Parts: sequence; C-alpha cells; structure tokens
Amino acid sequence: MRVQQSLAREGLGLLVFDGYRPWYVTRMFWDATPEHQHHFVGDPVKGSRHNRGCAVDLTLVDLRSGKPLPMPSLYDEFTERAYPAYAGGSAQERANRDHLRAAMEREGFTVYEFEWWHFDYRDWQSWPIGNLRFEDIERR
Repeated sequence: MRVQQSLAREGLGLLVFDGYRPWYVTRMFWDATPEHQHHFVGDPVKGSRHNRGCAVDLTLVDLRSGKPLPMPSLYDEFTERAYPAYAGGSAQERANRDHLRAAMEREGFTVYEFEWWHFDYRDWQSWPIGNLRFEDIERR
C-alpha cells in the first residue's frame, strides 16, 4: 500500500499480476516448464515464495490511461530480457523497470534475480508453504 501511495503522487500505480499461489499450482508450473527454464518457476520440493504469500508479481501503470508502462520484456517472458539487470531494450523501458524496483525496495521488497516483475518481502523463508485453494480461502 505504501508503494502504491508513493507512486500515485507521480500519476503511477501498481498492476498486480500474481500474489499468493497454492503449492499445487507451483507443482503444475514446474511440470509444464522445460528443465532449462526451471529458474523461472518455483521448485515444488522447496516451495515457492508465492506459496508463502510473500511474493508479488507486478508492474507500473499510468493512472490516467490505465495502461501498463513499457518494460524490457513481457510479464512471465522466460528469456534473458526478463532479468532485472538486462541491458537491452529501450532507455525508457529500463528506466521504468528500475523505477519500479526502487519503489519496491524502499518498502523492504527485493527483486528476484531472473524476473524484473517479481518481488519478495523480507523474511519470506520463515513463513510456511501454503496449499489452500482460493475457493477454500473465501470460505474462511
């Protein structure tokens, strides 16, 4: 919320793609992803940061137009263009990516080394792996 409020002063906001993810979904992603790209998905043996409710995938959006700002890669693109340190793309795309990262880091999040859109909250390792389906969460 603090990131969102800070960005709003600039006419920007956050567009959330993904947050909590049940463990069984991580297993499905792992099984569907080629082995050479496993660094883009959570290892179900270890559980993912998303399974713990401590990760969020997001981007910047222009509040006036409602459109996402351009970034060096698409969301969930499994290429080197997704890396937070990727030097390609346009200067504006890199500036947008770096602006998102700086805003998130000011509030205690860290970027995942292979995905500019993935941010982990501090101490994520200390939380248990969740496997509640969304339908079951709604009933609680």
